[in-house]
Amino acid sequence: MKIAVFSDVHGNLAALKKVLRQIKEKGADLTVFLGDIFQRGNEEFECLELLKESGIICLKGNCELYAGYGVDVDPDVEHLRAYYDGIRERLTHEQMEFIRQLPLFYELECHGHKLRFSHFLFLDKEAAYPFLPLSSLKNGEFDKACASEEVMGYDLVAVGHSHQNFVKGKVVSVSAAGLEGASYLLIEVSEESVGFEHISLD
Repeated sequence: MKIAVFSDVHGNLAALKKVLRQIKEKGADLTVFLGDIFQRGNEEFECLELLKESGIICLKGNCELYAGYGVDVDPDVEHLRAYYDGIRERLTHEQMEFIRQLPLFYELECHGHKLRFSHFLFLDKEAAYPFLPLSSLKNGEFDKACASEEVMGYDLVAVGHSHQNFVKGKVVSVSAAGLEGASYLLIEVSEESVGFEHISLD
């Protein structure tokens, strides 16, 4: 089975169209978007509509949390209040419902291998802001989460959010599809193994 994974479109419609086209050309059996439709670019609503219509699995990133519930869920983003208040005013009822119903993660078992996909690793899935902070990449908390019993129960855990390509144990991070250094992740699962590669969009 061939699984394509991308993340962090950030309002870049051209990049979104490009990654969807390239994934189709690769013949992926399943495509997962790890979240972050909004912020930075100026075509957020066009990206939102394209993702809604794409039929792929879409997950909730921190940007969808802010758009769906406001920036109060994360005290670190007060500076984005005006931007997300504007987004929330423009969202239709249908768009808001789409955003709010997005799941936080997706799990798949294939050929006896267990995979999980999410925007980032979790601090508390039940919290208003469930993800580890980005500072966890520098203070060792992310490494601890990678070595946790929960994460080690999977053969591969795919994440975005950091805008970086890296591998830490069973956790594979993919860079932002909508920003400089764009890439997506192509995972191939067989009975024997789970393999993957980062594929550049540049």
